[in-house]
Amino acid sequence: MDIENVMLQVGTTVTAAGADAWLWVTNFLVLIVLTLVIYMFAMREGGAGVISLNISLYCGYAVYLVFPYRESIIAIGATAFVQAVLAIGLFLAATAGPFVIIMRLTSPSFGQLSFFQGLLLSLVAAVFLVALAYHVFDVSNIYAFPQPLNQLFEPEGYFFYWFIAPLVGLYIFAR
Repeated sequence: MDIENVMLQVGTTVTAAGADAWLWVTNFLVLIVLTLVIYMFAMREGGAGVISLNISLYCGYAVYLVFPYRESIIAIGATAFVQAVLAIGLFLAATAGPFVIIMRLTSPSFGQLSFFQGLLLSLVAAVFLVALAYHVFDVSNIYAFPQPLNQLFEPEGYFFYWFIAPLVGLYIFAR
């Protein structure tokens, strides 16, 4: 083999690997961006921030479900987009209160997490939110998720596993 053929094969392999990597990134871009946003938001408070955020997501979901005027407020929206935005806004409002309360109950030194542990807890929180987006907020009616995300989050049978992912992450990492 001469050096030109080797370089051509290396170039082809690198190009194919780059294309595959780019395909993975674009397919999971929503999850990647959401994970990074959650990580940056929660880690400004240290390990307690990401732990409190994961716990407050459950509290917020419970408050969102039992809020008596939820359906009336969401029905104000004339389009599916406005209804999804109203539902997400209600969920964020229902999550903000528990987050503040839980942050007050924990100290900054609570839950010392490494970078990797904080990133994984942010990932499971993002997975939880994407699962809610599919099954509770009907975001899939207004945003066309990539096919790999549809395969992971759209089936009703998977919702339970995505729902408990933050609890499992907290059990493993928050000691």
